[in-house]
Amino acid sequence: MGLAQNTAEEISTISGGKDQTLVLLKSQAILGWGGTGSGRITALNEDICGNKTPNTGAVSVGQPARYSQISAGCGISLGVSQQQPYIWGFCQIGIGGKECFTEVPSPISELTKISKVAAGQLIFAAIDENARVYTWGLNVDSALGRTTTQINVPPDLIPNLPPIKDIVIGDHFMLALSNDHRVYGWGSNAAGQLGVGHLQTVLSPIPLECSVKLHQLTVGSTHALAISSQGEVYGWGSNHFGQSGDHRLSYISKPKRIVLPEPMTAVAAGMHYSLALSASGKVYAWGWNGCGQLGMGDLQSRTSPTVIPRLSGVRKIAAGEMHALAIGKYQFGKQQLLGWGSNASGQLGAAATKQTTPNPMFTIT
Repeated sequence: MGLAQNTAEEISTISGGKDQTLVLLKSQAILGWGGTGSGRITALNEDICGNKTPNTGAVSVGQPARYSQISAGCGISLGVSQQQPYIWGFCQIGIGGKECFTEVPSPISELTKISKVAAGQLIFAAIDENARVYTWGLNVDSALGRTTTQINVPPDLIPNLPPIKDIVIGDHFMLALSNDHRVYGWGSNAAGQLGVGHLQTVLSPIPLECSVKLHQLTVGSTHALAISSQGEVYGWGSNHFGQSGDHRLSYISKPKRIVLPEPMTAVAAGMHYSLALSASGKVYAWGWNGCGQLGMGDLQSRTSPTVIPRLSGVRKIAAGEMHALAIGKYQFGKQQLLGWGSNASGQLGAAATKQTTPNPMFTIT
């Protein structure tokens, strides 16, 4: 794994985790910044959890060299290469019966013909080529969506789900988007994050009632966002910082439209904050701002969507736990990978510990 300094190449996908950033290049190689799960090899005598000296340069994630999809989680990352899922990072409890103590990707042998993976905090999911969903990890609050007497569960199929095209993971819950644009949820629901109209834990997947078809889905710790085919944004779940839309409510148990001034093409959510990308290339941010993750140049939280100043031409966004990412232009710069928010582990490269405005990490040709 060599450093990938000053590399200029097109980016296909960006993903933010707890304190790591991953990018998938169009060459199908992966670059990482920050803490565990970034691909950073740690010396044997270094505390892998402490990360006392932030790593500000990008590293190239190891073999296999060609990936089609990535997902950064909580100290663990997943990737797909030739329909085989891979895992790297650090987890001492042996999630799903598999210990992970290395930044070198290793195959998840129980799963094959996988098209997409999703990494969370000790819970994980994969979708195969037939649109079936597999889950594994710690089954707290029935977060895996299937009946089992085990707590630490290896990968297996969730029965009775329709064909699924995407899945997202929050704190002990999952939401899945079906091929016919319906949302199914299961697991913890104490803040209404499943969007099903109550606050009880859900043991197996149930459909969310929504009057519109939803086309993109994202979750934070305990809230969710989605976009309709008309570019309308809907939010639900925890709302103490206004991250789900209506600042008058502490939680929202069913999808509620969030008023924005123009149609949106993408949404992203981190811990208690939200982002939306407009069709015109602007980014709107709202919610908690304790690390500057709203990108406004301050640490003031906002209960309604506010456009990030001097950020334009954005074509992709992503949210980590307390840091945000975009591909776009800041002020009058070139098209770049930009990051803001928490940089305690170097997940934003050479930036301030709390980076309150978008900071260039990577220049794109």
